[in-house]
Amino acid sequence: MAHNADTAVTTNRPTAQPVVLRNWQQVVDKVDFAFQPIVSPHTGHVFGYEALLRCWDSAGFASIQALFDTAWETGNLHSVDMMLREKAIKKFARLPGATRLKLFYNFDNRVIKTEDYQPGQTAKLLSDAGLERDTIFLEISERHDISNAQYLQDILVRYRSQGFKIAIDDYGSGFAQLRAIYECEPDIIKIDRFFIDGIDRDRRKELFVTQINAFAHMIAAQVVAEGVETREEFLCCRRLGCDLVQGFFLAHPSIELPEQTDTIKIAADLAADNRRQTERDDDVVRSYLLDTPALPSDINPVDILTYFQHNPDISLVPVVNQNGEPLGVVRDSEFKSFIYTPFGRELLQNPANRTNIKRFLRRCPVADIRTSLSELLETFVNTNAIDGVILTENGRYLGVLDQSALLHAVNERNTLNARDENPLTRLPGNSAIYRYAANALSNTRKRRFAVYFDFDNFKPFNDRYGFRQGDRAILLFKDILGKVLSQNDWFVGHIGGDDFFAYVQSVDFEEAIAAVKRVQSMFDEQIKSFYDAETREAGYLTGKGRDGIEARFDLMSVSAAMVRIPPERSDITLDHISIAAAKLKATAKSSPTRFASACYEMPGTNDEIAQIPA
Repeated sequence: MAHNADTAVTTNRPTAQPVVLRNWQQVVDKVDFAFQPIVSPHTGHVFGYEALLRCWDSAGFASIQALFDTAWETGNLHSVDMMLREKAIKKFARLPGATRLKLFYNFDNRVIKTEDYQPGQTAKLLSDAGLERDTIFLEISERHDISNAQYLQDILVRYRSQGFKIAIDDYGSGFAQLRAIYECEPDIIKIDRFFIDGIDRDRRKELFVTQINAFAHMIAAQVVAEGVETREEFLCCRRLGCDLVQGFFLAHPSIELPEQTDTIKIAADLAADNRRQTERDDDVVRSYLLDTPALPSDINPVDILTYFQHNPDISLVPVVNQNGEPLGVVRDSEFKSFIYTPFGRELLQNPANRTNIKRFLRRCPVADIRTSLSELLETFVNTNAIDGVILTENGRYLGVLDQSALLHAVNERNTLNARDENPLTRLPGNSAIYRYAANALSNTRKRRFAVYFDFDNFKPFNDRYGFRQGDRAILLFKDILGKVLSQNDWFVGHIGGDDFFAYVQSVDFEEAIAAVKRVQSMFDEQIKSFYDAETREAGYLTGKGRDGIEARFDLMSVSAAMVRIPPERSDITLDHISIAAAKLKATAKSSPTRFASACYEMPGTNDEIAQIPA
């Protein structure tokens, strides 16, 4: 099939005389490959490495593209590319744990138009290096014209028939049409850096990435966010559902091979912080996960029939490779339909078909076990995933979540959350706040901050405009907290009434203060619309205070008391912080900025909080 596809593509290579091959060997000897990790934002686990060409200037070229263009124009592109692939694969094989990692190799799709193109050479290179065929992801850049669905299909047929994976690189930067991607179903879509740069501050980019995630999961592809350079971009990409991330924030490309390839520390630390907040979803999903035994990809198809006969309640079975990574599913209905066709059993027992499971394999959405239930539910809706979703842990098959299990899991999560939520704002209530704080405070961090928010002049407002309008003011503040603090992974809870709690770690002190003050200023501006025009113009209203005495009250605002928690202490509790914050709130309410911050000191000393100027 691959040979026939080769002849179907016309060759329009320039007819320039080839350069002497040994000169190209000298070029290949001078260049090198740097490796940059591609990481799960849910765990910090390293999925694979992209091989990036380096030292091309030492070989006499102005850019990487110039090297490949010259090879193409002189008729040597295929030979040069194969020498480079060999070099990249050999170096990749020296990585610790290379057999469980994936190699992303940038593939110039003009290679298949060369006259000397021959399938099978990459498979031999991988075999010689002790690697399986599905180790490599061939990255097709959208910067070259791949808008022709048939042309892209030809590429996919060629390489998928050899057992390789395909990734669309630089998605959103060039020529590709959604139809071409939809019809050809790549294994991975890498979103171009342009859409990741500043995504935490750009709503349009956020919407674009959200839609690409939904589209990719609909065709059972994974998404890599390329060029992640800041903590905020990392957290935003994780929140939007990107499966993998890559960029300077995690690691720069390095020619030197890393000593370990299990996890990237900065991503693992952020993932650990997030797990403490989402552990309830994780626990609920695990309790409803269907532990359906998976089949190996080299199984004899005859044994699949035996499997379904022994497991009549299973309607589909996942198929995994030698590393336990899911490849897709085999549906009971389709498999039996094939058997019941004329000569179906005979074809199944034919020795030529006994090791070929591909004809029965169907793609299925895949998600990490730590994906939130909300995201899993969205995947079901967007993909019409009648089979369910395969769940993995560190890339390995874990189980299946079908529609019934998902609905039960969502219902249980909602029931559990309702017990701990504030009924008005649906934010975590006191029990959830204490549970979160106990986990967070027991783990030392270099930078940790707890903030208590309290409304000013809320009672006079409530007396004048009624409790319903007071509830709307509280909901306004809840929305502002969500908009400002979600980008930095704050935990936000509603203590009750007009009191709120927030906690963040691993951000700078100045950054934490800036976020709190932004919350205050946004509330100051937006709450004005809740007053009548006359009161807004006057800047105050007249009413009775808590002492029952008639007085003038300024428009409503919010005071904030921020406690800075010592990094080395693991014995501080929420009760300790509450006592310190109560003292700070009095200072904040009397301050023109309505803000006060302090370092928490040892309980029982003369001064339990060391004041910091607001």
